[in-house]
Amino acid sequence: MFYRQFISTFKLTSLFIVMLTFSSLSVAGLITFESNAAGNTPIDNEVIKLSDVFTIDGVDIRFGFDSNSNGIINKKAVFERAGNTYLDLKTGFVGELGKDTAALGFESQLGNFFIRQHQPYKPFGIFTILYDSADPVTGASGEIWDIDGRKGNTELFLVEVYNVDDLVAYMTSPLGKDLTLDGKPWSFGFSGLNDITKIEISFIGSKTTGIGLAFNNFSPIRDASASNQIPEPSTISLFFLMFLFLFINKITGKSKTTTMLV
Repeated sequence: MFYRQFISTFKLTSLFIVMLTFSSLSVAGLITFESNAAGNTPIDNEVIKLSDVFTIDGVDIRFGFDSNSNGIINKKAVFERAGNTYLDLKTGFVGELGKDTAALGFESQLGNFFIRQHQPYKPFGIFTILYDSADPVTGASGEIWDIDGRKGNTELFLVEVYNVDDLVAYMTSPLGKDLTLDGKPWSFGFSGLNDITKIEISFIGSKTTGIGLAFNNFSPIRDASASNQIPEPSTISLFFLMFLFLFINKITGKSKTTTMLV
């Protein structure tokens, strides 16, 4: 009987340990651009330095533009205030309801700030997002706003995901040929990838002028299970104490039952 109790308790505890140790743990944070890299509320047209690092849930992220499409990030991104009510020509997009103004029902999703290219409505090259994380980044999502246009003057974006220099996934936006996405977001998303180190966003529409990139709500997905595969000594001690507790509890419960039956 004692042996059976030991085996039963041991199996239960072992299963618990295996589930904790080897289960996949994905961690996702969200950068809404309501704060700058220093954690402060940005101001309209505030420049994001190429060295600025946004840290979210263990992932360090930098944003910038490769204006010459040569692999070198040389242009800065800029914070843009939503709902522009001033005579400011430096805007991110022009919607049906006004400059930098979301369509009805999308105001809270746009928030107070998003980011854009340094020179509004000029060809920007490649918008680049760089990652640095101790754990693999296996997914990502984000939003491009106000993808609209008309026949012969369209907007279209290509989103490419890289592991170093290897292209591992890509996605194209809907073709902006009318007002379907006027003042609204298009959301892209990737998951289940081995490791993301870079995302590139390019404009591939037919427009040659008035090209704007309004970007918001970026989320990296980190696989934290890689750093949890080998338990630390303190974790091993915790598991041992848990096992001991369950085992003693079994024996104590049996002893009480026996005493009551005598």
